[in-house]
Amino acid sequence: MTTPANVTLSVYRGDSASWEFALWHDTGRTLPVDLTGVTPKAEIRDRHGGTLMLELPLTVTLPNVIEAGLSSDDSNKLTRHKGVWDLQLTLPDSTVATVIAGAVFITPSVTDSA
Repeated sequence: MTTPANVTLSVYRGDSASWEFALWHDTGRTLPVDLTGVTPKAEIRDRHGGTLMLELPLTVTLPNVIEAGLSSDDSNKLTRHKGVWDLQLTLPDSTVATVIAGAVFITPSVTDSA
């Protein structure tokens, strides 16, 4: 089993955000992970095993890129100052692998964007 890559997400509450993750089999980034038939899922929770704060919408671009987006409305739902997140892949054979995990830091906004 592979340890998930550690990636911290920083969110400014009320702002839109996006992240792009390219998955590779090797450190030289010459062998892309084939995401054909893979179902990705990512959640932000207040702590490990805690309350779900938000499920991140994901888009797969073949062969190996997963994009996560966060709308302004969704980032406004993040009322705590920190949390945790991970990105899990369900492979075509039903194997589940967590490939990325980390902390989430949420900065409160000053200007009301509503």
